Amino acid sequence: MFRTASMPRSVTTLVGIALAALLLAAQPVSAAPTDTVLPIPFAGLTNGPTGFTNQPSNTYITVRTDPDEPGITRFRCAYLYCDLVVHWRNLSTGASGAADLLYGPSPGVAQTGSGTVIAAFTAGGRPGYPGTPTTLLPGAGVWAVF
Repeated sequence: MFRTASMPRSVTTLVGIALAALLLAAQPVSAAPTDTVLPIPFAGLTNGPTGFTNQPSNTYITVRTDPDEPGITRFRCAYLYCDLVVHWRNLSTGASGAADLLYGPSPGVAQTGSGTVIAAFTAGGRPGYPGTPTTLLPGAGVWAVF
């Protein structure tokens, strides 16, 4: 007969306690928000906060998706005085809409739904403003929303 080697009970107990402690101490996994810079920048004239036309500008839009907020997309402009409109369409669901990017650091928010989303952004215009916004090249891009 062969004799099998076994670990002493104290070692087995110690390993079991260590594994249980590791499992209980582990934090739940949470994915971080994802920022995507849309690859085609906007080029044109937008209105400034006074309503008059700004100098010619080109800017990129950054979209942020967060797994903790499914189906929501937040749009941010690369500079402070941004008056753009993001026209988006969810290719997975067919939903579409527009989000305004106005002055200041607050982002535009859209309920895009989950899936692949495509967008173009153009110069915005506000009724009653003396300046006339002009889009020379609409910006565009594609991203995934979870």
